[in-house]
Amino acid sequence: MWKRWRRGISETHRERCAELEVPWLENTRKAPGDNGTLLQLRVRPLSPGASRGLVFPGKSLFSFVRRVYRCCQEGVNCRSVKGIQGRLRGDADVEFVFTKEILLLTVMRAELHLQLSNPQHLDIHPVLPSMSKHSLPTRYSLGSRGDTVELRVDLLFLFRSLQEVVGGAGRGPSLANMRRVPFFSKEDLPGEKSSLRSLQQDAGSDVWGDGAANALPDLDLGLILGCSQDGSGVPCEAGGVHLSHTPFMTLYYR
Repeated sequence: MWKRWRRGISETHRERCAELEVPWLENTRKAPGDNGTLLQLRVRPLSPGASRGLVFPGKSLFSFVRRVYRCCQEGVNCRSVKGIQGRLRGDADVEFVFTKEILLLTVMRAELHLQLSNPQHLDIHPVLPSMSKHSLPTRYSLGSRGDTVELRVDLLFLFRSLQEVVGGAGRGPSLANMRRVPFFSKEDLPGEKSSLRSLQQDAGSDVWGDGAANALPDLDLGLILGCSQDGSGVPCEAGGVHLSHTPFMTLYYR
C-alpha cells in the first residue's frame, strides 16, 4: 500500500511537471458580447522613488515557482523563471509593475496566470481584443482541478512589444519603435501626442533614469473571458466564474 501511494504521488508530480510545457491552444473567436467578462490589465514601469512599488509575491505565485524549481531539480523542464505579482484595483483591474531589469531579460515564454472559480464547469475561452483586431489568435492553456480552473494566457507578444518601445539594452525609447509595434496604436494610447513627445525628448536616455521614468506611458490591455456549455454561450458571472486569487505573470528566460 505504501509503495502504491508513493507511486501515485510520483505520477501526479510528473503530470504537474508536464503541464509546464503543454502546447498552447489557440482561440480565433471574436470577443464575446454581453456574455463575456472583461479583465483590465495595466502594465507600468517602476518609477524611481515612487510610493507605489513592487508587490510582494502571493501564495499562488510562490507555489508555482516552487513547482518549477522542484521539477528542475528532477531534471524535468529545467529553466530560469521570474514571477511578477499583480495588484488588484477593484474587482476586475489588475496592475503589474515592470522594472528595468525585467525588460532586459531574454525571455522565451511569458504567461499570465489566472485562477478561476468555475462551480458549473463551464468551458472558458479567453480573448485578447488587441490580438483579435489584428486577426491573431489568443494563445492559452487550461487545467482543471475540482471547481477551480488554472488559466494561462500567452503574453510573449506584450513583453516583446514593450522591449521594442523602450529600444532594448543600450538604446532609448523612440517614436519609430512605438509606431512600429501594432499593439500600441493611437486609439490604444490616450494622450499619445504628449507621451510621444516625451519619448522623443528622452530618446537618448535611460527610460528608467531620473526624469524619464514617466516617458513610457502605462499600457492597458483588455482580456475578455467567454464562457459556454454544450456549445452554447453562457454569461460567465451567472455561471459563478470569478477570480479566486490575484493574477500573476511568469517569465521564462535564459
